[in-house]
Amino acid sequence: MMYLSAISGLKRIPRSGWISHGISLQDVESVAEHSFSTCALSMFLADLENDRGADVDSERVLRIATLHDMAEALTFDISKGYLSYLGRRGRLIKKEIEAAAWKQLTSGLESNLSKHYLGLQKEYAENKTIEAQVVHAADSLDILLQITDLRRRGYPIKEVKDLWTETTKKIQRTRIHSARRVLRLIVKESRS
Repeated sequence: MMYLSAISGLKRIPRSGWISHGISLQDVESVAEHSFSTCALSMFLADLENDRGADVDSERVLRIATLHDMAEALTFDISKGYLSYLGRRGRLIKKEIEAAAWKQLTSGLESNLSKHYLGLQKEYAENKTIEAQVVHAADSLDILLQITDLRRRGYPIKEVKDLWTETTKKIQRTRIHSARRVLRLIVKESRS
């Protein structure tokens, strides 16, 4: 079944954006490693948001986070850097490719599961619910944590400065209060 193969396949797919930023393939995380980190961060953010009185469905957050990059088992990690050469059309192409991959991934599942997983993928892509926004914020925070780790391992900041700046700005604009709080901690840690 394609869905089960995809789970295992994500372990072997490198995050290509790091390669385009000059990170050695041996130091590039896999999509599965990134997905795990995004799940852990998503859970943390959902808990922080609920502690401050928000109404976040933590189970839904974890389901979305677990599935958020699953299509990359078929499409590989299509870097934003590569797509930037196509402008807005690049983003649209990526959405179309990932939607087609999702249909393929879920085609062997029972109808109710297929509809449910496709619905979660659509929710993530549209980024309108608080649950999807928590996962998007966690996805961005993971990038910053990875940059911090790469810097500790000796990679110069110039390799990833544009990504750090872009991602930091993205988190500063999120409506997820706890993500901005965690951002401040990451920035503080990166300076030490």
